[in-house]
Amino acid sequence: MKYLIILLFFFIIPILIFPQGRLVSGKIINSETNKELPFANIILIESRIGTSSDESGDFTLKVPKEYLNDKMKITFVGFEQKIIELSNFQVGSIIKLNPMVIPAQSILVKGFLSKDYFPALSMSEINELKIKNEYTVQDIPEFLSSIPSVSHYSENGNGIGYNYISIRGFDQRRISVSINGVPQNDPEDHNIYWLDFPDIIKSTQSIYVQRGAGSGIIGYPAIGGAINIITSNFSDKPRLEFESTLGSYNTNKIGVSASSGIYDDGYSFYIKLSRIRSSGYRNSSWTDLKSFHFSAVKYDSMMTNQINIYGGFIKDGLAYTGLPKYAINDLELRKSNFSYWEADFNGLSYSLDRKPNEIENFFQPHFEFLNEIKLSDNLTLNNTLFMVIGEGYFDYDASWADTNYFRLKSEYGFSPSNPTNSTIRAMVNNIQYGWLPRLLIKHKSGELILGGELRNHSSKHWGSILYGANMPNEITPEYRYYYYEGGKDIINFFVNEKYSLSDQINLFAEGQLAYHKYKIENEKFLNNNFSISNLFFNTRLGVSYKISEFIDLYSSYANVTREPRLKNYYDAAESSGGAVPQFKFTNGNYDFSEPFVKPETMSSFEFGIKYGNENISTTLNSYYMNFSNEIVNQGQIDRFGQPITGNMDKTTHYGIELALNYNPVSSLQFDLSASFSENYIKNGSTYIYYLQNDDYLETAKLSLNDNTIAGFPNKIINASLTYVGDYLSVKYNLRYQGEMFTDNYDKKLSSYRKQFPAITDYSDNRVDPFIVSNLEINSRIELPGLIKEAELILQINNLFDKLYAPYGIGKEYFPSATRNYLLTFRVNLK
Repeated sequence: MKYLIILLFFFIIPILIFPQGRLVSGKIINSETNKELPFANIILIESRIGTSSDESGDFTLKVPKEYLNDKMKITFVGFEQKIIELSNFQVGSIIKLNPMVIPAQSILVKGFLSKDYFPALSMSEINELKIKNEYTVQDIPEFLSSIPSVSHYSENGNGIGYNYISIRGFDQRRISVSINGVPQNDPEDHNIYWLDFPDIIKSTQSIYVQRGAGSGIIGYPAIGGAINIITSNFSDKPRLEFESTLGSYNTNKIGVSASSGIYDDGYSFYIKLSRIRSSGYRNSSWTDLKSFHFSAVKYDSMMTNQINIYGGFIKDGLAYTGLPKYAINDLELRKSNFSYWEADFNGLSYSLDRKPNEIENFFQPHFEFLNEIKLSDNLTLNNTLFMVIGEGYFDYDASWADTNYFRLKSEYGFSPSNPTNSTIRAMVNNIQYGWLPRLLIKHKSGELILGGELRNHSSKHWGSILYGANMPNEITPEYRYYYYEGGKDIINFFVNEKYSLSDQINLFAEGQLAYHKYKIENEKFLNNNFSISNLFFNTRLGVSYKISEFIDLYSSYANVTREPRLKNYYDAAESSGGAVPQFKFTNGNYDFSEPFVKPETMSSFEFGIKYGNENISTTLNSYYMNFSNEIVNQGQIDRFGQPITGNMDKTTHYGIELALNYNPVSSLQFDLSASFSENYIKNGSTYIYYLQNDDYLETAKLSLNDNTIAGFPNKIINASLTYVGDYLSVKYNLRYQGEMFTDNYDKKLSSYRKQFPAITDYSDNRVDPFIVSNLEINSRIELPGLIKEAELILQINNLFDKLYAPYGIGKEYFPSATRNYLLTFRVNLK
């Protein structure tokens, strides 16, 4: 009887205290890794009753009767909070929290993504888990190559060094790239030099890729697309990782990274050091890339501050010259690395191997300070301050250069000479700094982002003679045969509105006012100093309609204008070789208010549909783009292997893109992406030189109407099948790329050559279609003791040993490596 009374006491008392209350329990995990989140905070919003999860992520919370309709808020530092209606919560449920983009960048991602309002706005996201499972040493262009409409190639053949990416065929000069919202396109050249931030993917939390027009929120408006890389790789727990990679062509990597976890006072730190080296697939195309990355963040309830310092010491052997097409199918010749060559139908008639001293050496550290202040529940202010410093040189063969090119003439104080076997050192020093403010205003129908961009860029360029025979006695190491100072001022303002008309209809609008001013100052010898400014207004509009829980429709329109490169206005580094300012010339003077080259303007229309459920998601997107004065590759290259570009009056691009993800079972995933496009000149021409009567050169204007534009593959298909087990994952990827042309002569090159003899010194301008397969095997094991996890990754690239070239320009083709291997070993310590 006594024990019965005690039992009833313990049974009845809780009922009296919590009459008809409820016991809520569950488990909190990371949505990407499925790892438990210990000590997460669980609180009832109205009653303020709360608890924390234990070391296994489990929690139990007693809810009084009067708060059964309350809402439960779950928070964990570094993760997005989740609010759940208690009335809808099932006891024992697993609650998945999404890793949060560092708060100091949340406005940026909200403005860049739009996926809450446009579920399939030609957007792809690479998350931290995919990066962890698939990244070893490959650079960003190769790593993103499975995304719809993305193509890439490498100068040295094996993807380490100088790499290039295109989206919808538009090269990376016309893709807007940012890291943590800081624009990375070179302000003067618009290009992206991926090797200047080596191994950046290792420190990356997520990558967002948008195809097509936009986004003004990250600097240069995009023509082909936009890429935003979010670092740093903070962790909720302390972590120490060692990594080593060995592979073909003497490729090796050694790296260490560490994360402090999140301290009680909200601080977290991350550091990474690594070195990647490779001999390269092509001869003398070696790379030596040392990288560093340090980040610190301070989380507060109302403010977050983050500091990032990253970059690398870069050394590499130059390999910017392509090969004749027939060399692509020759196992030995395709590895050649010439600084110059000539060929005829019988093969190479002349070639000059790249010298061992033709190298590059560069150092470009990045400094970022990111701040975000939550002024109220509906008002958030974000500020970014940054500085990028670059200094380095590249040395290249100049055996062809004569007295005139080096300006070694009596008028400059030199005795007559005829230099031979020369090597040029081209130097560049630059500094860029800026302020990027953004303000997020939440309202009952959506979100409004207001922002700006203030940037200043300045540079010094000069060329010197590193070595040469038969030089005049008067020359000194300080002699510069060209020197100029470049610069650019950038002032942008933008507004980004997402407005919800109803549960089904959402609107999007973005406007950007962009002021860009180029300048060249202190040019030595010719004194061609000038400045030229442009003012553009770029717009993007869109609407989405949710047909059902599984189906969404969307449509968008954009109008974007971009200015030419500084080099299009004047290639000052080649002034001794005959380059002149591309401006109207009257009365013996240049009119720098009348440039010949014009900004390009694009109007774009997109329409798409998305279907998704628990096992399958698919997106079908179509686009139509009209250009005025599009800046296209002309089928020729400059002295450094870069495309020579110019305006084309009217051009059109249209295509369709398909993305499919299917999970028949939890351990198996099938991915398919495909794009089909047409890219042609509606109205345009070029001036050509051709041989008249086998005697002298004649000039003619050649219409290029209806020709396909150089550099745009007409088909790209990627398919992959992935198995993911507890300790083993296997991924097979197949890639098909259709034909493209190396110039704007299309299939008419043969007839043009008959009509205009010697219009080109090559007869084939087609990059042939190819299929290539890759295989990746990842095995991992969790261990007791000091080692938490060990991981072994085997990558086999070009599995079936195909001989192909993914890119060409003019007569030059760039081969990809034959079958090659990478083996990576990682150890995570507790």
